[in-house]
Parts: sequence; structure tokens; C-alpha cells
Amino acid sequence: MKFSSNLRKIRTSRSFSQQELAELLNIAQSTVGMWESGRRTPKIGELFRLAKVLDSNVSRLIGDKYIEIAKGVIDVNGTKIDISGLDSNDISSIIDYVNLLKAKKNLLPEIDEKLELRNNNKKVLIIDDERDVCELIYDYLEGHNYKVFMSFNGHMGLEYFDEIKPDLVLLDMKMPDIDGVDVLRRIRHTSNVPVIIITGHPEEVAKPNFSNLKVECCMEKPLSLSTLIDTLKKTIGN
Repeated sequence: MKFSSNLRKIRTSRSFSQQELAELLNIAQSTVGMWESGRRTPKIGELFRLAKVLDSNVSRLIGDKYIEIAKGVIDVNGTKIDISGLDSNDISSIIDYVNLLKAKKNLLPEIDEKLELRNNNKKVLIIDDERDVCELIYDYLEGHNYKVFMSFNGHMGLEYFDEIKPDLVLLDMKMPDIDGVDVLRRIRHTSNVPVIIITGHPEEVAKPNFSNLKVECCMEKPLSLSTLIDTLKKTIGN
């Protein structure tokens, strides 16, 4: 399911910022950010409110054109199932299961190789306050089968890091709340995960306070996306 990317595309097409959408929904901006990063998914009631505010529909948000959802019920080929309390990930699993049953002509489903590959995608966490940079990298890496999470400051990045346990971190140096050195130092207290520095100030990486903090490499902005993907493949595979 591509709920997170669908939401971001629809929001952008409506010319809403994350903050504007959050205000219309009367929720925190961080909630919209977590939806778009894939860290959280909205409940059914939130999906309906979201679709209404974006002048869209639930099916488009969750990425399926043939499933009708109304009043806490999912209708699949005329069969109605109570889904109150489920979230968009659960709905996606129902859709995948139904498709497997149809393909197997009602035999018990075997493991779907495409779904298994999707669930095993390497996780990349971006920590950068430049949203345009985050979204550019997000789109590019998602297209190369990485599961990407965006965070827009150091505190959010550290929260995401603890929760999602990424396979690799792309870390900016200059951020308004915590600089990249402090973020990296906190990461290194608990993990040796590969970290790639992305910065418009490469001279910062040469300072003494970086000498004992392991990084894979430093990439200067504006990034070469082809070099980035090559580096990721060499570092964590695909």
C-alpha cells in the first residue's frame, strides 16, 4: 500500500502544506508528518475526514480503485465486512488477502513474493530540516525499493530512529534544534548503523569533534542522486 506517498501527492496537488492540512483537521503537524513518513497510519474515521478535507476519497488514499468503504464497512464484490477500529494498513492486508484468494480460486493463500519483498525493503531514515531535499530523496529512493522515513529536525529524527530502527541514516549537519554532530553522537551511544552525512558545509565534517564518530561518507549538497543510490547499494544492498 502506498498510503503515505498517496497522501503527500494529493496534499501537494491541493497546494496544502503539512501545517495547513493539520490545521484543517485540527491535529498536530507532526501527525501529518508521521502519516507521510509511514510511521503511523490513520484510523478509519481519520481517513474519512482526511478524504473530505482533501476533496478526495478513501480508495484513492489507500491506493485501491475497486474497494468501497463506507460507515466502517468494507464491501468486496458485494460481501460486507465490519472494519471499525482497523487502520489503513489493515485494509491493505484485507485487499491483498482477497486478491490472493481470487488468484488461488479460494484455496488457502501461499506467501505472496511481491508482498514479502515489499515488507523486507531496507529502511532509510532522512534527518534534514530542508523539506524539499527530504521529499526529493524520498521519491527517488522509494522508486528504488527502499522504505524511506522523513524527519525534519534532530529531535524528531532521534524519535524515529528509536522506533523504526533504520538500516541506514542520511543525516544533515545544520538543523535548528540539534546539530548533526549531537544527533550522530546520540545514535552512536546505542547503534553502529551506517550514517551518511549530507551537507552544504562539508568542512564541518573535518572538525575534531567528528574524529571519534564513525560515518560511511559525506555527500555534499546538492546531492547527486545516482551517486547516492550507488552508495546505498554498496552499503546496505537493495
